[in-house]
Amino acid sequence: MLKTAAISADALANVIDQSVDCVKLLNIAGDVLWMNSNGLCAMEIDDCEAVYGRQWAELWPEENRSLVADSLTAAQRGETVRFEAFCPTAKGSSRWWNVTVSGVTAPDGEAIGFLSISRDVTEAETQRRALAIGADELRHRLKNTYAMVSGLLNSLAIGNAETEAFARQMNTRLMALSTAQSFFMAPDVPREVAHLVPALMHPFISPACDVCMQRIERVLVSRSIADAIALIVGELAMNSAKHGALTHGGTIAIGAQERDGTLLLSWNEVSLQPVAAKSRPGGQGLDLIEMMVDVHRGTITTDWDTHGPVVQVRIPIPA
Repeated sequence: MLKTAAISADALANVIDQSVDCVKLLNIAGDVLWMNSNGLCAMEIDDCEAVYGRQWAELWPEENRSLVADSLTAAQRGETVRFEAFCPTAKGSSRWWNVTVSGVTAPDGEAIGFLSISRDVTEAETQRRALAIGADELRHRLKNTYAMVSGLLNSLAIGNAETEAFARQMNTRLMALSTAQSFFMAPDVPREVAHLVPALMHPFISPACDVCMQRIERVLVSRSIADAIALIVGELAMNSAKHGALTHGGTIAIGAQERDGTLLLSWNEVSLQPVAAKSRPGGQGLDLIEMMVDVHRGTITTDWDTHGPVVQVRIPIPA
């Protein structure tokens, strides 16, 4: 049985050697002094002497060497650095790594080297890229669908001034809706809340409903949080367009503020026509909103009265 008192330096070294991650010890100059057995295996290195004594940064592709060098500089200042980057194995196999770099000090506190732990995340990165490709394909199909519908409207309206005017209005709305849809997983999604929220609501605005952008602050958020906002606002707007104020008239007040590192997103809807319980958001749409908020360690509350929902979302904003 393993006991605390039995963990000698040799035993601890043996434990580290059995780690499934690639563990490396570097000297203060950034040269590789040691790599565990599983790390050598993961990197497909048959002879450890081929890497011992070499600069760690030189083992990376040229485009990532500055990233590695910067991580050592930061670790020397006492920081713990994490990054993900591509680096093929010694035999040329493609690999993506999640890397942690920290400084190593002597008992007297003197900096003597670095500890680097690399975890193979190739499968996760491959899946992420597959999802991105699928999202690109979906956006392409959606744009083609909107364009096809617009073309049909134009062709059917030719020769009638009244229907031509209607077709132009519908085409404007369809193109705006296409733009809003493209925000989901788009590489250029706006990250400033003051730009993102109005762009998401623009396709749904109609004379029948007064949409008020209430206290939309200029808050810069991460890409993932921008995606979350796009999903939340998009689902609420779609439901309102089907059953609530955007269809039957009324008001919608949307707010977005930053308070103590938390984004406060609010949706207050009042429809002129009572909203039946069966028409309230639920099922897959609401599940998606709740899952997205939960992923970001946020909270969401939804209060219903007979004329629409009051939704409050709180999502922490990383520094």
